Amino acid sequence: MYYLLLSVAAVLFASQFLFNQMFQREYGDTLYSALIFNLYTSLISFFAMLAINGFRMHFSVFSVAIAFIYSFVSISYTYVSIKAFSMVNLSVYSVFAMLGGMLLPFMYGIIFGNEKLTAVKALCCILIAAALLLTLTKGKKDKPIYYILVFVLNGLGGVLSAIHQSGANAVESVDFMALNRLMSFALCTAIWALFFRKSLRINKKASMYSAVFALFCGFGNLLALIALKHLPASVQYPIITGGVMVISLFISIARKEEITYKNVISTILAFAASGLMMLS
Repeated sequence: MYYLLLSVAAVLFASQFLFNQMFQREYGDTLYSALIFNLYTSLISFFAMLAINGFRMHFSVFSVAIAFIYSFVSISYTYVSIKAFSMVNLSVYSVFAMLGGMLLPFMYGIIFGNEKLTAVKALCCILIAAALLLTLTKGKKDKPIYYILVFVLNGLGGVLSAIHQSGANAVESVDFMALNRLMSFALCTAIWALFFRKSLRINKKASMYSAVFALFCGFGNLLALIALKHLPASVQYPIITGGVMVISLFISIARKEEITYKNVISTILAFAASGLMMLS
């Protein structure tokens, strides 16, 4: 059952990348556009999680603290993501994002979570690392710093989720998601009030992209958090990583983005790694 939840989460995560990219093309790749995007998506996700929870929220000092840190990571990740989308296609972006989202929680689980490092898990990491190397290209528009930040920040989000789910005083998954989105909305509003104070209105297309992203992101993270209660981080994140990369490749092909043979091979390697992890 929990592998099915991860499969659905992978579809939602790959789809959310698409709507993030579409928002960037519609509204630009500035810090202000990232702030507006995060503000809208946080508000929508918050009310979605609140509705699922019967319009009730539970708090703990531990969960609030993790959610507060997560909000900084989330806003930063949104900004570097829309900058990266101005340089690479969806398939390449997903490689960097999901590899970070796999390796950092994986290492956290091995080092701090008392999870065993098996030969299959090690081979899984090697295959996905090879997938990353195949996507690295040199181009006039490329700025590696954004790739690195996408890698690190998405990984930190996974680590924070793993820390929260293993905490003795952690609230339930839906409550944590609602807290996280509320913190992000509050932080975005504070940044807007201090530094921008521009109109918060966006056009209909940008609004739709924000809303769909928020729902896909919220439910994807919720499913991942639920599964994380029952599956170790070193198993969960490689499965999501491979799934998202494969789905993102198909989306890129459907949208007629430029796809190289290296993109295809890297996706095959990632899928093989995920398959090995599920078999283990």
